[in-house]
Amino acid sequence: MEKNNQVFPYVAMIKQKGRRRVEFLGLIAIFIFLLLQLQRIYEFPSSRAINIMVCVSVSGIWIYSIRQFITHKKITLRPIYIVAFLSLIFIPPVNWFLLFFIIMALLEKLALTPEEIGFGDNEIVFSGMFKKKITWNELSNVVLKDGIISIDFKNNRLIQKETDEDEDEDEDASEEEFNAFCENRLNKA
Repeated sequence: MEKNNQVFPYVAMIKQKGRRRVEFLGLIAIFIFLLLQLQRIYEFPSSRAINIMVCVSVSGIWIYSIRQFITHKKITLRPIYIVAFLSLIFIPPVNWFLLFFIIMALLEKLALTPEEIGFGDNEIVFSGMFKKKITWNELSNVVLKDGIISIDFKNNRLIQKETDEDEDEDEDASEEEFNAFCENRLNKA
């Protein structure tokens, strides 16, 4: 995580709790697109060949994505959403359902972008659609223990986030190193 070319010494990846639901809803949306394609193949013979090609290619990717979903691997359906959008806009007749797939692609990007917390020398930055910055002098304690980051404010507010231990396991710093860094920053603030 970088901010104005500043690299944070410690970055915590936060576990995404709603990822499976978003992926499941995406698989349902693609199924609806496939039904729409079948309807277009039946009703509009002039564009039947291209609709069949789109339907077959999307079906293959959809089946592969289902297999990935069942085995609990991360999937992204954004490429299928883009294909759905393009086929609905360029292959006659134009269908207004295409707006749904653009919205789904944008929402998937927002929902599935992992949240990161960057711990720098002067501040802590929460990534996301709206970056949130916290200076060290606002805090009374920051601790990482058993995969949970606890950020305790001087005004008795508390933030606790579960870290995603699957991300970058080889680059992880130890809890002791991280806690020593945070204690050092708190003492200097």
